[in-house]
Amino acid sequence: MKNSTNMVLFTFFGSTLPDRVHIGRINLRVRRFVSRPLQCFSCYGYGHGKSSCKEASRCGNCSALNSHFEDHCNAAVYCFHCRDAHQVRSRQCPRYRLEQDILQLANSQFISLGSARHELLYRQKDGTGSDILCFICRSLFS
Repeated sequence: MKNSTNMVLFTFFGSTLPDRVHIGRINLRVRRFVSRPLQCFSCYGYGHGKSSCKEASRCGNCSALNSHFEDHCNAAVYCFHCRDAHQVRSRQCPRYRLEQDILQLANSQFISLGSARHELLYRQKDGTGSDILCFICRSLFS
């Protein structure tokens, strides 16, 4: 058990998961685990962490480059990913949701993150993706 979250992490071999796991008298429901998107807390890009970041640092509040830290920021909130008025690390950001969708697709289809990203791009071109996804994919791959 991890803290008081009542969560246990199991690893199963194969591609099918059981609905439940019985351990003695304990009967546990099984759900697929999908981690959160990895976001750097220096440049606020996705796919790497602060320790391996090679990009310029940004303010997490206003997205300014190399000028100040978030805790000393008096500017209005601005996200450079989607050009909207929220902090760069917001889970409501369409870019965060795109990264989450990529992880979910890769996990459920047992494919690489690159393949999942390409599949979402294909859906966007095919017209089955959302307009926000179109904007974000264009900005990611242009």
